[in-house]
Amino acid sequence: MKPITLTIKGLHSFREEQTIDFSSLCDAGVFGIFGPTGSGKSSILDAMTLALYGKVERALNNTHGILNQAEEKLSVSFTFALQREHHISYKVERAFKRADEMKVRTTLCRLIEIGDTQTVLADKASEVNRKIEELLGLTIDDFTRAVVLPQGKFAEFLSLKGADRRQMLQRLFNLEKYGDQLVKRLRAKAQKHYGQKNELLAELTGLGEAGPEALAKAKEAAAQAQAIFHEKKQTRDEAFTAFTKAQAIWQYQKEQEAYEKEQNKLNLLAPTMEEKKNQLRIAEQAETLKPYADALTKAEKQLSQASKEKQEAEKHLLLQRTIYDQMTQEYEQTRQKKMENEPELLQKKEQLIQLKEIERKKETALQEKTVLEQQNNEKAQQLTQKKAEAENLQSLLERALAKQTQLKHELEQLQVSVKERKLVQDALRFSENVQRMNVSIQKEEQKIEELRQRSAQATQSYEKLQKQQKDHHEKINQSFQAIEQLYFYVCEFERGLTEWSHKEQDKKQEKLKQRDVVRSAELRKELAAELVDGEPCPVCGSIHHDPNAVIDNDHEETVAQIDEWIVKMDKELKLAEEYARDMFAAKQLLETHANQLVKQFSFLSQKAPDSEVAAAVEAVQNPQSLYQLIQEWKGVKQDIQAIESKRARLMDVTYDQAAEMSKVKDQLTFEQQRIQELDMLIKELRSELSEQLTQFEQTFPHLTINQVQEMQQQIDEKDQQAEGYQERIEKSISFLEEKQQAKEHLQTAIYDLEKELDKLAHQLGSQQHLIDQYETDLQRYPLKAASLSDELDEVQQSLAHLNEKEQHSYEQLKHAQQLFSEAQSHFSSSERQLQEAKRRKQEAEEAWQKETGPTPFDQPQEIEPALMDRSVRLTVKQEIEEFEDKRKQCAANLKRISELLKGESLDEDEWTDIQLKKEAAEKALEEATALSGSAQEHLRVIETNHQRFASIHERLEELQQEIDRLDKLQTVFKGNTFVEFLAEEQLESVSRDASHRLGILTRQRYAIEVDSEGGFVMRDDANGGVRRPVSSLSGGETFLTSLALALALSAQIQLRGEFPLQFFFLDEGFGTLDQDLLDTVITALEKLQSQNLAVGVISHVEELKMRLPKKLIVHPADPSGKGTTVSMELM
Repeated sequence: MKPITLTIKGLHSFREEQTIDFSSLCDAGVFGIFGPTGSGKSSILDAMTLALYGKVERALNNTHGILNQAEEKLSVSFTFALQREHHISYKVERAFKRADEMKVRTTLCRLIEIGDTQTVLADKASEVNRKIEELLGLTIDDFTRAVVLPQGKFAEFLSLKGADRRQMLQRLFNLEKYGDQLVKRLRAKAQKHYGQKNELLAELTGLGEAGPEALAKAKEAAAQAQAIFHEKKQTRDEAFTAFTKAQAIWQYQKEQEAYEKEQNKLNLLAPTMEEKKNQLRIAEQAETLKPYADALTKAEKQLSQASKEKQEAEKHLLLQRTIYDQMTQEYEQTRQKKMENEPELLQKKEQLIQLKEIERKKETALQEKTVLEQQNNEKAQQLTQKKAEAENLQSLLERALAKQTQLKHELEQLQVSVKERKLVQDALRFSENVQRMNVSIQKEEQKIEELRQRSAQATQSYEKLQKQQKDHHEKINQSFQAIEQLYFYVCEFERGLTEWSHKEQDKKQEKLKQRDVVRSAELRKELAAELVDGEPCPVCGSIHHDPNAVIDNDHEETVAQIDEWIVKMDKELKLAEEYARDMFAAKQLLETHANQLVKQFSFLSQKAPDSEVAAAVEAVQNPQSLYQLIQEWKGVKQDIQAIESKRARLMDVTYDQAAEMSKVKDQLTFEQQRIQELDMLIKELRSELSEQLTQFEQTFPHLTINQVQEMQQQIDEKDQQAEGYQERIEKSISFLEEKQQAKEHLQTAIYDLEKELDKLAHQLGSQQHLIDQYETDLQRYPLKAASLSDELDEVQQSLAHLNEKEQHSYEQLKHAQQLFSEAQSHFSSSERQLQEAKRRKQEAEEAWQKETGPTPFDQPQEIEPALMDRSVRLTVKQEIEEFEDKRKQCAANLKRISELLKGESLDEDEWTDIQLKKEAAEKALEEATALSGSAQEHLRVIETNHQRFASIHERLEELQQEIDRLDKLQTVFKGNTFVEFLAEEQLESVSRDASHRLGILTRQRYAIEVDSEGGFVMRDDANGGVRRPVSSLSGGETFLTSLALALALSAQIQLRGEFPLQFFFLDEGFGTLDQDLLDTVITALEKLQSQNLAVGVISHVEELKMRLPKKLIVHPADPSGKGTTVSMELM
């Protein structure tokens, strides 16, 4: 990371915008930032951390009091580059606005990537902070410790121990992925695998019986159900074919009856339709002649009207001729009178207008004079007021200067010495470490308490789940018993159906024998009836026939009746066979589910109580008929479907309970493990706290922790009071400047007012002379009227009267001329219209005579009564057409239906019988479909479960292997031992580099080593290699040691493991070194420029300033109100 530019405005003592060009400063390797104490040198580092992280570490709450008291806004901008293959730099900008006296709020925050183009990477404070940490790989604490070491941070860097040291080393050396992150990932992955294993075991338990035997049984049951389905489907198809044919014949018969009724109705309406046809024909002829009748009537009316109009036009023409002659004479008289009087009136009007303009100018001059007099009075009053304000302001300035002097004196009394402040700050750091440790212990104890509460809640949840599982097992047991009972019921139904079939077969054999006997007897009887005496018997050949030889073999049933009974018996036996297959499939299903439950739940037993077996036997004893047995079987089948649905719901609950119990158990294990880890962490924190307290007592024997807080509070109060005094002084400066400017403005205003009063006096004299001249001009013209305006009005009225009279006469003449012309035109037009009307009447009469020849009409007046309204005519015509269409359509439909029936017919009894047969066949098919679907679904479930059964076993083996590996890794990485090992290895390397640098700085007197606990110790080679704790070092020794360690760290720390640090800041510390050590440090720093590292030294030591070639000079704020400024000096 290489700084390029830093811009500051409004931060601490900075007011005006100041820009620092680090690219020029860093060229020499070492540069200095110099200025007196309090000038704002450390504010440059504050601006850098504020720009990057939005915080100032030494400010209260990181941002309180950072805004200059005389400003309302603050802005910082920092541009830096990361060493990449392609040059890319970044610019982070932040702006703040005052919220109250201490607080500020963010108004702008954004991070820009500067390459070939500029790209905004983030524009919110949180996003910018996160992106900066990703780019740099450092938090603000790491940045201030390893990149920028402000005042008071050296000892803290050296003395970190325990958990704080481990966490910081993880971040500095980018070891998070080998420490806490790696342990968390291992734990999370192990928990995930354990959860997956438990879920698979629960799922395996829920699958139940899914082996090859169950699969074979399910396939056999499905095949039997499918055979029954195909048989029922064939029967249904045959019944449906017969139904479809009969349905068509029945519908045709109904349709034929409807058309015959409609044909009879249409025959009754035929005479009425013929009458309407005749009326429609006459109306259509009248409609055709109507235009000719209308034209003749209209022509007669127009001829009469034209004759009247011609007579009236002739009278009107004579009247208008007389009026026009009279108007011409009157206009000539009026025009002659105007020519005689108009020239004299116009001359008089011109003179009066000129006098009127002079009178207006006089009034304007009087008004302007009044305005000038008012302005003169106002300016005189303003001059008096301004002089009084100037005297009051001079008195206020004198009092303010006296108050400012008093505030400066009181501010000097509140200053705290550097030695006292450093002592309290060092002790405060110890106190804060102790407080942080106490807070950490409290937080961890609170976490343990929360974990214990959650563990207790999880234990209660687990116990509750166990009770729910026990209740659930009882329900499963009840369901299992119900399945067993139904199984024995099915077995007994199967046995009863088998017994019934055997009995029916025996009855059938007896009927077959009886049919043979009856048939033989009937044949003998028929043969005896055909014998004739003297002819040989076809059986025995005898010609003597004894009539008594034929025994009367009358039987109750004939052969036909017995055959009918046998057919009926065959149908019942076939139906019994179908239900036997249905019972077998149900028995297989119940047996499969019972075996699954027994294998899944060890508390179940397949031995049914004798009472249930006896109940099943009793329920199916001696059925009266096959249909009674089938009816009872349908009820049992509904029970089977109900218990199957209940079993499925119970298994779903079983799977959910197993998964929930596994989840709760994993949570218990995890929380107990976390409690143990937190117990060990609290013990470590308590041990470190004890060490800190002991070290505090040794370093500050005369102080206690509570005293440090009080002393710091007193210093803070003094600083706060001093800030208040400083703020008041700064405000007084601006107040004095403001009042001085106000005084100068008043003096300028007084001078301007005096000049304006002289100018107004001159203008008033000139205006009075002009008014006198206007009055002289007006007195030269004698007036006849009361005023010029009245006399001018009289002249203008006379002129207007002459013009109006002439105009009025002229308009009357034009109007009379126009009316005369219109009368002439109207008379000519009326003559033409009369001739046209005569011609049209003659043409209309000729057309009427021609068109009415073949019609019953003679006069135009006969047309109107014969007409029909168009809508009525259309309605009648449509009614006639619809009547004809219906007759044709009805005849065509009757012919079509007769052809479709082809002589076939169907009565109502035959139609009802066919419908009943179809419904019976459909019902039987629905039952077979349900049985087949149930068997197929059962087979599908078994096949799916069988596949899942194999895949679960395979996945369980893989998970177990992965779990074993993760358990071994968790054992290896337990307790952050691995990251501590890596951190110690890094520290050993850093300490060797730092020891080498410290040897150069101290002329090989001191060296740095790492003890067995990972802390730093000093080896004093000048005293025989004696090892000392870092807490025993003096201020100068602490500075040199921290400098060596910080330089070593800066050479090795990689930003995100990719970008090396290319700059380093040292803030103060040089004042505690003697002259020889100072020379040694400067020489060491000058050697750094060959190591691709720039070091900025912040100090006020003059000897150091003279030795460095490039310097940034910080000029303190001016009491007059000017803020801190910076300038660059090059040697």
